[in-house]
Amino acid sequence: PKPCGSLGAWLPSASTSGADEQALQFELEPVNKQASQAFSRLKLRTWQRRKPHLEQRSTTIQGISGFWVKVFVNHPQMLAMMSDQDKDMLRYMTNLKVEELRQPTDCCKIMLFFRKNPYFLNEVIVKEYLVNLNGYKACRFTPIQWKQGFEREAYRRRHRNSGLNFFNWFSDHNFAGSSGIAEIISKDLWPNPLHYYLRRKALGEVPGRRTGEEPRNRLVVKHTERERPVTWSHTGR
Repeated sequence: PKPCGSLGAWLPSASTSGADEQALQFELEPVNKQASQAFSRLKLRTWQRRKPHLEQRSTTIQGISGFWVKVFVNHPQMLAMMSDQDKDMLRYMTNLKVEELRQPTDCCKIMLFFRKNPYFLNEVIVKEYLVNLNGYKACRFTPIQWKQGFEREAYRRRHRNSGLNFFNWFSDHNFAGSSGIAEIISKDLWPNPLHYYLRRKALGEVPGRRTGEEPRNRLVVKHTERERPVTWSHTGR
């Protein structure tokens, strides 16, 4: 027998270990498939139950001027990637919808709705992503139809700053890192927009910290009496 200090007597051979792993993986595959199908069915049932509440929420939001620009600006990560021009562009956004499709593959569909604006002609901009364990992957999108007076500026912005920012994501669906913005919208802003709409400051600062001083970069959204209060039956998460 080998001495007690030798590991050779206790370690399985490489061939035996590999065969065991393959056998375990083979047994797990049908279990994983069943779990995935059950999860998809559960998500579908949940979405069907949420749908009427989401439609009611959408109707309410469309009656609030500047709702979505405030939601985007009050999200710290989004704010850090936005310029003043991006904020002005989002002032014309009237609605946001996110759909999770399961057939034939898992897909996330983001739809941004806009009223007439000085930047582009599109009324709806759609961005679709394939979803898997590794995250989001750009799939299909609506090309931006820039207005003639802004087309040169859009080109200049895209080539002046090649870093990750909101404008590059908005104008170039395949831009590197854009999936991160898509995930923020679909997993954070869309499920619970009221949370960000009601935030006073995106970075957690206390407004009016200095007596008599107006907070910088403060976004003021005016409402009519008809638009208050902001209520709906679905709270998001």
